[in-house]
Amino acid sequence: MEKHRRTMLKAASYRVFATFTVFAVSFIYTGSFSSAASIGLTAAIAKTFLYYIWERLWNNISWGLEMEN
Repeated sequence: MEKHRRTMLKAASYRVFATFTVFAVSFIYTGSFSSAASIGLTAAIAKTFLYYIWERLWNNISWGLEMEN
């Protein structure tokens, strides 16, 4: 089973990458740095929280896991 700390680190590192992508696309569409930053920050906070919950739920599903002896 994965520890909470590991799940949080995975979520945070992925969010850095994904937030930059959201920021870049938002900036291209809006042409506004502040709008793009606001969209990126809001998306990062929401998606990090949702990703953490998703990972913890999947840790309760044994399908596809092999048990070590």
